[in-house]
Formats: sequence, C-alpha cells, structure tokens
Amino acid sequence: MKREKLQMTKKERFIEFVNEIMDAAMVNAWDDATKEAWKDAFDFFEDLKNNKVKNSGAMTENGKKLLSWMQENVDTMNNLFTSNEAAEALFTSGRSIAGSMRKLKNDGYVEKTGKDPVRYSLTEAGKNYQFDN
Repeated sequence: MKREKLQMTKKERFIEFVNEIMDAAMVNAWDDATKEAWKDAFDFFEDLKNNKVKNSGAMTENGKKLLSWMQENVDTMNNLFTSNEAAEALFTSGRSIAGSMRKLKNDGYVEKTGKDPVRYSLTEAGKNYQFDN
C-alpha cells in the first residue's frame, strides 16, 4: 500500500512519479527495440533508487574551496556552518555555495544539522578529506 502523499519525502514522491511515467511508457511502447531501451532505463532507475549508482567522486573547484574553508574553520565555527557565512568568507554567491554544499552533502562530506537557519557540519569524511596538491 502506498503511503499518503503528505507523509512521503520528496525523494519518495519523485520515485513514485517517475515510476508512474516509466510504467505508462512501457505499456505504450510500440516495438521490442523500444521496450528494450525502456528496460535499460528501468534497470538504471532501480539501481539509482537503491543507491547502487556511484558518482565519479570528482569534486568541483567550488566544492574544494568550500570544503577547505570548512576544514580550516571547523574549530572556530564549532563545526556549524551556514551557506551565507561560507559565501561571505569565500566572496561568492549564496546560490553557488548552496549548490556546492548540496553536492558535498550528497557525497557524504557534510551533513545538515540544523534549521532556521540551515546549518551544516563536516562529517568524519569531510574532516579527513585530503586535497591533491
């Protein structure tokens, strides 16, 4: 039984939405080649849902700058950072920092630790990340 939409996370709603689209596409596939292409898409989406798809691990330049700044200031900031503080310190836009922070979070280097304002903390992986020189 599906959970009530209001109780679902954004990820769960997205997965349900894409599943419905993919199911409809498979039903309406007009030939075997199209069905085979959709099967590949289904297989990839299943891997993606089950966290079996790995990213390249490549960190962006902005991500490197942000993570480096966070590592340098982990003690003085008590390991609590906002995107606005980082943007101000790195002389860049809040939007740029928000995107970099989201990628660092998805890659496991930071975690969201508070709301209003949203705060981030370095994980052990973020604290121990070694930059190539």
